[in-house]
Amino acid sequence: MGAVVFISIGILFLLSIPLITSNMAKRVGRNPKLWFFIGLLLPVIATFILFLMPDKTEK
Repeated sequence: MGAVVFISIGILFLLSIPLITSNMAKRVGRNPKLWFFIGLLLPVIATFILFLMPDKTEK
């Protein structure tokens, strides 16, 4: 039972960064689904790139 909990926590941790990236993409007017998958491939780098991109939302 301990291994299942350990693996579940690991999966949640690995998915947390792409979820943060997709949420950030939605706020700046980008496609959140696309950025979720980019965040899966390049977790920290995708968030950093998205942070540097200009905001596309209309104010």
